[in-house]
Amino acid sequence: MRWLATASVAGVVATSLAALPAWGHVFPPVRTVVLQVEPCQLSLLVGYRAGNGEAEENLLARAATGLKSLGLARLRDALTGFAMAPLHVAVDGHALAPIAVHAKLGVEADGGRPMVVVLVTYALPVGGSLSVTTSDARSTRISWTDRSGGRVTIPDAPAQGVWFAGVASFLLSLAAGDSTCASPTPSR
Repeated sequence: MRWLATASVAGVVATSLAALPAWGHVFPPVRTVVLQVEPCQLSLLVGYRAGNGEAEENLLARAATGLKSLGLARLRDALTGFAMAPLHVAVDGHALAPIAVHAKLGVEADGGRPMVVVLVTYALPVGGSLSVTTSDARSTRISWTDRSGGRVTIPDAPAQGVWFAGVASFLLSLAAGDSTCASPTPSR
């Protein structure tokens, strides 16, 4: 089993590095964020694929260093960091801390560049405004869905199931919610 993980890392690294000079085009990173608002929590599903060029080469080189059996885990962790780094989730200006983070590593359909999908859940406190901001609006697109049963003020909300690209801040107005699961926002 260990040889399979080593072979997989070597295959991903070799395929990605070998393909770089042949592309002739620069592909930027792509970050796709889906928010799902639930009665007591917020779930973010973040998909991320690194851009090609020097950043991708550095990422793959970092994953290939050290113990080969840990290469896939290092690649997954590095991609997860890049996926989440520019994102900031807050309610009424107070940052939310994740209660769970799960990440899965994959490659593009053609077997090329590595990518990661990250599921992050947050407890959703009582508050008036949920914001997801990014410091990398060029490579981020955001969509959302309401599974909250009334936590989102729908008339004030952007359309559900629609992609919003190039926005630095995504806002949803929140209703009070069920007091049995919605905790108050922390004070400053």
